[in-house]
Amino acid sequence: MDEDELQRTIAKLRTDYAAQLPRTVAQMEELWRRLVAAECAPSRLTELAHMAHSITGSGATFGVPDASKAAGELEAFLDRYGKSGQLPDAQAQLTVAMLLAALRRAAS
Repeated sequence: MDEDELQRTIAKLRTDYAAQLPRTVAQMEELWRRLVAAECAPSRLTELAHMAHSITGSGATFGVPDASKAAGELEAFLDRYGKSGQLPDAQAQLTVAMLLAALRRAAS
């Protein structure tokens, strides 16, 4: 693979990542909605934190550093609650909603 081909491959990976990122964030928002509505087990909060962790690590790599930063903030906040098996209280739920909104904006 020559340098030009490598650059095209990297550019395509970044484009593909950026295209799928809003869908991933929408899945995260739906999971959060279901958690707050008690439509799924509170233990799934760790799944939401894991999704944020994935974006934290991959966002900057694939050219979306603002999404990486926003996901990192969400991940750090969720980590406070994930191991407890309990959902955050009402005030903290508002914080999660705001962090998810910031992630959605960064992913758009």
